Amino acid sequence: MMLDKRSVDMLLRLNDEQLIAVIKRLASEAGVDTNNLNISPAQISGIRQALAIATDDDLKRAAELLKNFKGSQGN
Repeated sequence: MMLDKRSVDMLLRLNDEQLIAVIKRLASEAGVDTNNLNISPAQISGIRQALAIATDDDLKRAAELLKNFKGSQGN
């Protein structure tokens, strides 16, 4: 999933359970073991706040970091 401000706005309209499911799916696709990944209400609130203020440059950098993380998992 490529994140831009439009997709972030869509994510922010999800309820907490839906947003957590999307986060877990994206993490799993990136190679993160999500079996024991528990996201608390405080954490999801912080994620929402971070997404709400993220700039396009922030989103590009996050995508770059994720791409680099995925690439490092094959080593």
